[in-house]
This record gives sequence, structure tokens and C-alpha cells, in this order.
Amino acid sequence: MKKFLILILCLAVVFSFTACGGGGGESSDDGEFVVTACIASEPETVDPGLISSVDGSTYTQHMFENLMKYVPTDETADDSGNVFMTKVDLGQAESYEVSEDGLVYTFKIRSDAKWSDGEPVKAQDWVYSWQRIVNPDTASDYGYFLDGVVVNAAEIQAGEKEPSELGIKALDDSTLEITLCQDTPYFPEMCAFASLMPLREDVVEGNDNWTDPENIVVNGPYIISEWTHDSVIKMVPNEQYYDAANLGPAEIDWYLSDDETAIMSAYQSGDWAFVESFPTDMIASLQESGDCYIDPYVGTYYLYLNCDKIKDWRVRAALTLSVDRDNIVENVTQGGQTPATGFVASGILDSEGNDFANSTTELGAMYSWLSKNYPDADLSTYEGKCDLAKQLYQEAVDEGAWDPNTTIVYNFNTDDTHKALAEACGHDWDNVLGVKISLENQEWATYTNGLGEHKFGVARLGWIADYNDPITYLELMVTGNSYNYGLFSDPKFDGVIKEAKTLDAGAERDKVLYEAEETLFGENGFPVCPIYYYTNMYCNKTIGNVGYTPMGYYFFQYAQPAE
Repeated sequence: MKKFLILILCLAVVFSFTACGGGGGESSDDGEFVVTACIASEPETVDPGLISSVDGSTYTQHMFENLMKYVPTDETADDSGNVFMTKVDLGQAESYEVSEDGLVYTFKIRSDAKWSDGEPVKAQDWVYSWQRIVNPDTASDYGYFLDGVVVNAAEIQAGEKEPSELGIKALDDSTLEITLCQDTPYFPEMCAFASLMPLREDVVEGNDNWTDPENIVVNGPYIISEWTHDSVIKMVPNEQYYDAANLGPAEIDWYLSDDETAIMSAYQSGDWAFVESFPTDMIASLQESGDCYIDPYVGTYYLYLNCDKIKDWRVRAALTLSVDRDNIVENVTQGGQTPATGFVASGILDSEGNDFANSTTELGAMYSWLSKNYPDADLSTYEGKCDLAKQLYQEAVDEGAWDPNTTIVYNFNTDDTHKALAEACGHDWDNVLGVKISLENQEWATYTNGLGEHKFGVARLGWIADYNDPITYLELMVTGNSYNYGLFSDPKFDGVIKEAKTLDAGAERDKVLYEAEETLFGENGFPVCPIYYYTNMYCNKTIGNVGYTPMGYYFFQYAQPAE
């Protein structure tokens, strides 16, 4: 969402900054409240079945509504007093029942749920949408999302069954029945996820441009009124939405930019009220001025280590061990991030409510297998990790499994912080191992398309949890997963994940998932190099009553001018 590819926009340019007041939570010419925000550049799509980024999902969450939705609570997300945490509650569903064995969910659709053209929302709209996303012909990045959760989803993705055999059916226009593979406590949370939004078959089928303003039909609080590509997406209230009378902004203007200088200039001038992009070396002064706040974020920034280009696991392990994560969070990102000790982000909980990232060993999952198999190594210090990195690397070189003269291509999307982080990793690899890298930056759309071509040696990405369960991370590394860009393939790991998907929540499943992450960083593993666990930073002074989830979405549908 989540999942999703995350574009962190930070500057390396130093500005002279004065605290910003006023700003885009201002009234329009006719006195109505308008939100102006910039969270990213042009989205790849706002088609719920095809989105793969946090920004695309944020736009979708404002236009569509799922069976469940994120609703605001009284809990503040930070010290601003303007942003509030959300929880998952009923959305287009007015109620649901769960069978005694936890396998069958029956949702009743609200009688006042309507599409923006006045047509009633029907249970069949979810049947169509979910069958569409699991259909291999759709080529959705999230096609795997229901695998092992909804009956026959995995078989449909594998081409063994037809989409019509998915375990979802409309009992009548207002009753939806979904059959699961096993008891899945986080399933209601999945029913708020952007990729599973309902869609109208008559609107989508045969119309490649159905998301254009003149064509789009939505069932959520806002609808696109104007889309000037690479400039702005404007949304206005959907008058057919059942809660339209309580919506806040008369318009939400999402400005689209990755020109970080222009973004900060627009915020300073008061043209844009809410931005997520600013220089890392300004964070302290921005916080002091009351403009910048940091929110919790369940996400991991990591590097893919292409297993086809870097074939020996010892080289991949050496690269992972020799990154100085403390230096990166203290001197490069400077946003309160914490060094990663595994792939699964901090904040993901096991069945007992323990933080999954901190519940395996004191060192973390990334070092668990190594500590057992290299007991003489001191993995509690950076120096000790570097010593083991040198040992593993030299073993691979001595056995002819790695040519030390190889230059590794490191790809990243255009952004000063991504570049600074790549340079920091390159410095560590050169200093510790003598490994050279070639930096190649690309614009976001080109970059994400290129990941699927697997031509890189190293490539950066961020993954934000789609729901609170470790599988949202671990299944990404299964052979053939659409996000397994590094071409990792390990039958043992695949088997452990498959087993986990057959188990109900509880201690046994927890044990299997802990084993899965340890396997990911064991012999023949290290397909990713986790760097840090995210925080979410933004600048805003003038917009109040903003909703937020640590899965990465900010919600403006009930926003009001800040007091």
C-alpha cells in the first residue's frame, strides 16, 4: 500500500528558511475551504487494481470506499494537534458476520451507498474488482494480494483456475459472501485496502481511459474534476456519497511535482499548505518553527541485491553487513529513522502483540542465522560486522564465485537523499570490501518500469505495510512474486511461506514466520539489504483534522482550517 513503492522526496539544497504561515488551507475566491497538498509527482495510475504506490493509493482512498475504511479517532499522531490517527471501521458495508470457524465473511452493503452517477453500489462490484485483480491477464502488481487468503486466489494467479472460481460471490445486490482459506484476523483490515476497492464493470471494461475526469465513476467522498498531468489533480465532493454533508474541503488540489526546490518555495509562499518534501539538514529548524512533524510509519527502506547479477550469497551478505546504518540515519536521512535489523518493519506485530522486528534475537533477524553459524563473529558492533563481511567476501573471491574487479550498477530514482544514501553505501563497500559501484538515477516512472527488467545490480525501494501482519513483507520474496525484483528463489523459503499461509493466527504461525525471515537471511539468502525503518515527515500549519494511518496515508476528506 502500502504497499507499496514509496517515493521519499528530500532535498540536499540548503535554503534560508523563515517560518511559514497562511498557506493552502485558505479559502477560495468564493470563501470555501480548499486543501492544497503535494505528496509526490505524477502517479502511474489511479486505477485501484493497478496502483502500486503510496501516493496513488492516497488519491484512490479519497475517491473510492471499500467494505471497510479508515475513520478518525481522538488520538493525535504528533504534537501538531492537526493530525489524528485512524482506525479501520465499517465503510460501504453497514455490517458483517463471520462464521464460527472464521472462514466465511458475509457483508451487508449500505442501502445508501451510491456511485457518483447515482447508480446503487452492489455486491457484484466487489466480485468484479476482486476477480479482475487476481486475473493474470490484468497484470496487477498486487495480483498476489489475496493468495492464501481468499479461496482459489493462488490457483487463479497460477493459471490453474478461472477468475470466476475465486471465493467471492454476490448472494444478492446487497449481500457479499467471501470464503477464506483459513482464519485470517487481519482480513477486515485488508478490506480497507486501496487495491481491493469496488469497481463498476460497465465503466471499466473496454475503456482504457476510464480514470479520466470525464469518464471516472467513484463511490467515495471525492471525485476528480480536473487532471492536468504533471501539474495538479483537483477533486471535489461526490454529491452522491452518503456522508457528503459532513465533508470538509470544498476542493482538494493535489499538486504533482518532484522539483524539490519548487515544492519548498510553494510552501514558503503559502501556495501549498501540506508538503512531504524538504531538506534533511533543515529538519531541526523546521521542527523548531512548528512547521515540520514526524509521524510513525510502518515501513522499511531497503536495497534489492540482484541474485542473478550477484549470484553468491556470501557477497550479498558481505554487502549487507558492511553498510553503516547508524551513520546513514544520523548523518544522511536525519529524520528519526532507526537502523533496520530485518526486512519486516518495526511496528508489525505477532499474534501476541510483540513487535516482530524485535522478537527473534537481540540482534534481529538479519543477523540471527549468521550469529549461529559464525559464533566467533561479533555482530553487536559495526566493526565486528565488517570483519565477518570481509571473511565471507574473501571466501567467495578465493573460490572463484566472485570477480573482485566487478563494478556493481546501483540504480535509484532521482532524488538527492537516495543519491546521498547510495554514495554512503558505495563508500562503505569500497572501504570495507574494495567493491566499486556505478550510480544510475532515473525518473520515477522509468525507474519503476526498469525494476521489472532486472538489469540492475543494486536498486533501492521502500515497502510500507499493506496491513499489520509479517506476511505483507515476507511474501514479496517468494519465487515469482511481482515485487521480487532481485529474482531471489529458494524452495525452502517458498515452502515456509506456503506453510504459514495454511495456519491460523497463533504461536505456531508466529514461529513459522520468524523462521521464514531467518531463512531469508541465511545460507543462499540475502536478496535484500534493509537499511532503516521509516518515519513520515510533513510540513503543515494551516490544515487541521487530518487523518493518518502508519500505513502511510494522510486523509483530508474531513479536514478543516487549523485553529
